[in-house]
Amino acid sequence: MSTEHSSYEQLARERRSTPDYREGHDEARRAFLIGQAVRERRLALGLSQTEVATRAGMTQPALSRLEAGGAVPTIPVLDRIAIALGAELVVTIAPHAA
Repeated sequence: MSTEHSSYEQLARERRSTPDYREGHDEARRAFLIGQAVRERRLALGLSQTEVATRAGMTQPALSRLEAGGAVPTIPVLDRIAIALGAELVVTIAPHAA
């Protein structure tokens, strides 16, 4: 009795080609880049997460999650964080790179 199994690589390749996977990957990438920008600005100013969170009207754990890329914040939240960091929030829509 012979049963053929798919390899992990084959299953992963198939899954990565689905629209749902690409959408999730794109959202995770956006969350990571936003968090990275917030963290870099905060560190450049020498501020703690607690200080920025207080200024932005949010909790330190929420800011920590955002900086870690664990959440995609809304525009109003990003605006409050930008103000807390003495920065301007700039949102652009650009075509995909070829």
